[in-house]
Amino acid sequence: MLQSIGLPRSRALVAAVFGLFLVHPFQTRAQAPITIVNIAVSSTSLALGGVRIAENAGLFAKHGLQPKIITMDSGNAAMAALLSGSVQFAAAGPPEALAARARGQDVVIAANLYRGLAGSVVISKATAAKLSVRSDAPVKDRLRALDGLTVAVPSATSALLGPLKSAAAATGARVKYTYMAQPAMVAALESNAIDAMMASSPFSGVPLLKGTGVLWINGPSGDLPADVSPASSSCILTTTAAAAANADTIRKFRAVLDDLAALIKQKPDEAKRALAKAYTQLDAPALDLAFAQQADNWTHPVFTEADVKQEITVLRMASPIAGLENIAPQSMLLKSQ
Repeated sequence: MLQSIGLPRSRALVAAVFGLFLVHPFQTRAQAPITIVNIAVSSTSLALGGVRIAENAGLFAKHGLQPKIITMDSGNAAMAALLSGSVQFAAAGPPEALAARARGQDVVIAANLYRGLAGSVVISKATAAKLSVRSDAPVKDRLRALDGLTVAVPSATSALLGPLKSAAAATGARVKYTYMAQPAMVAALESNAIDAMMASSPFSGVPLLKGTGVLWINGPSGDLPADVSPASSSCILTTTAAAAANADTIRKFRAVLDDLAALIKQKPDEAKRALAKAYTQLDAPALDLAFAQQADNWTHPVFTEADVKQEITVLRMASPIAGLENIAPQSMLLKSQ
């Protein structure tokens, strides 16, 4: 049961109920059979925006799939749901998969959802006012200014932590990292319980729109050095057992992501409308900005051996994990079914 790994009882019950329908085809009149696909996700950030576009644009239905998104508190919780067998897939950063593999758990990457770094650092307006560094100063100065500050990140193995931790450490900054779910960061920043937050859109945008935060490090725009930037912020993860049992589902899922890339490139306005249906809390200007900054990140569904090597390098610099050096990069990739 999920309770044994510390998840809230209500969330465990939801996951267990969904687990009863891992692959449950149902038939409606004049429709082909639809396969329900359960995906445990680390948050509802825009790192998952591509999946939401595909859902609302009818791309899953086109391939006979229906996604069931189960939002967890963190990537660790999403991984726990996957490893317990409660879901077929988890959407989380590659570091979550690498950490699990280092512990001897059988996790593989089936596809990529978000290319590059999805998160940005937002400092509280009160903290920024106390610093002698401006938000438009050279990035090294902005990273050095984080010295002694408390910065919230989703988890110890989050794809958002490693790049920031490595880049800040290179400047000599000693940052105090604390872990919390991304939705909780917004209130914590506003109350000055934390000095800054490393989060993905739309959570990183809320303090900016409310005037309570200042954009300090823009991840999607490439503020951080390439050698510490991840290949991905979100992947579709599964186990070899689940992959073997759901080979056709994985093949269709990959086809969905290929169609998604084509839709974004060829019909961006249609893709943006599909995104708007999923993130109704974003007004038109915020949606336009988010789509302009991140649309291309959703168009790279293939994850390569070189990408795994980059993720291992970034994770090793930020959070040395026993067993990481024993992972063969090619073993992390699910072969074509």
